[in-house]
Amino acid sequence: MKRYALPTAIGLTMAALPGCGGGGYTAAGGGGGMNLSSAPGDAALEAYVQANHSATLHATDSAGNSWTLHDSSTANAGTTTFEGMANAHSTTDTIALDKNGAPFASNTSSSYFFLNPFVPLGKVNMGGTPYAVVTSSFPLPATVTVGGSGEFDNLTYYHDQTKTLMDAQEAVTYSVAANDSSTLLLCFTSVISNVSTSGAADGMAAGTETDCYAVDASGNASLSSITVTAGATTIKFQ
Repeated sequence: MKRYALPTAIGLTMAALPGCGGGGYTAAGGGGGMNLSSAPGDAALEAYVQANHSATLHATDSAGNSWTLHDSSTANAGTTTFEGMANAHSTTDTIALDKNGAPFASNTSSSYFFLNPFVPLGKVNMGGTPYAVVTSSFPLPATVTVGGSGEFDNLTYYHDQTKTLMDAQEAVTYSVAANDSSTLLLCFTSVISNVSTSGAADGMAAGTETDCYAVDASGNASLSSITVTAGATTIKFQ
């Protein structure tokens, strides 16, 4: 979930889609009736990142172009070291974007985190650029409830592992919205800011992205939507 299980479109979709320059998710509200009001939080996140996932989402832009986003995450076996911290778990995340049925762009990255509880550590794009390090994080509650929200983490992006050049900063929050009788929506919103000249050259751009997951009472989660906003332009993949 949110970058540590799913690669999002920051630096790919936002740079690739006409008029876009940011990434993030938006919560979709539920209809009437007896909607699920609470579900596991941290346990759902931990289960999600330890399993392999793939999803295909679709969107249409204001010019009538059809976009398809293929998103996959593979949980790597065993543990590794990130930023000198041992016993880190990781995933390999791939995103591919098609425009009007033809391949348009793709990107692969690795995300690093601790488990029990889930603690995000960072993310590295294939080739080592950009290189993101979590500077602060806040535990997801054991139980998430509709209407709840809070901080999730903050990251600094660098050009590479030397951390000589800063590319950008990112702040991530979570929110919980009603969905239907069997699931609620757990959404993670990322705001990319302070993009440097180095960051722009590395494909980063300021903007907002919201990734929403449908979570049931047993803690099973699935990707529901990705909404990317930059300036006055918003594109929602679902």
